[in-house]
Amino acid sequence: MRGLEALLFWLMLLTGAAVLAPCLVLPAWLEYQAQLERRQAAVAYLAALEFRLDAVQKQIEHLHNDPAYVMRLAEQEFGRALDAADSETIYVAPSPEDDTPLPPMPPRYDPNSAGDVVPELSAFLEQVVQRYPHACVFAVGRTRPFLMAIGGILIVTAVLLLGRPGGHR
Repeated sequence: MRGLEALLFWLMLLTGAAVLAPCLVLPAWLEYQAQLERRQAAVAYLAALEFRLDAVQKQIEHLHNDPAYVMRLAEQEFGRALDAADSETIYVAPSPEDDTPLPPMPPRYDPNSAGDVVPELSAFLEQVVQRYPHACVFAVGRTRPFLMAIGGILIVTAVLLLGRPGGHR
């Protein structure tokens, strides 16, 4: 009879743990994966903005230094209306340069420097989610509390009813 109680104890304890563990780990891992996807999207958006910034800085440089570029741009914007034969070019002296130094740029965040905290767990959970698509039941707000209660009740029942001190008969 003692062997059956021990078997039932371990069966209830491990079943409760098997139900409770995914309820605790899976939602955090899914949120972590969503944050990684958001970070990748932000890095791609940052790269696009940096590319656009370089293009705009080059255009500003050409506007300041290349009169032919300014004329082409004006003709493109306003058409051939600028080609008046009796027009006079008026040169404007540039404003004095501001010698105030720019503040230093903050150090750049390297998105490739941050890795998984526990890459083995992350790889295992990714395989589990791909292999068992219904694993999201452990993370859904409607079913998760019930599964956590069931797992907790199994563990508490195993410990209170069947768990006895080792030397006590």
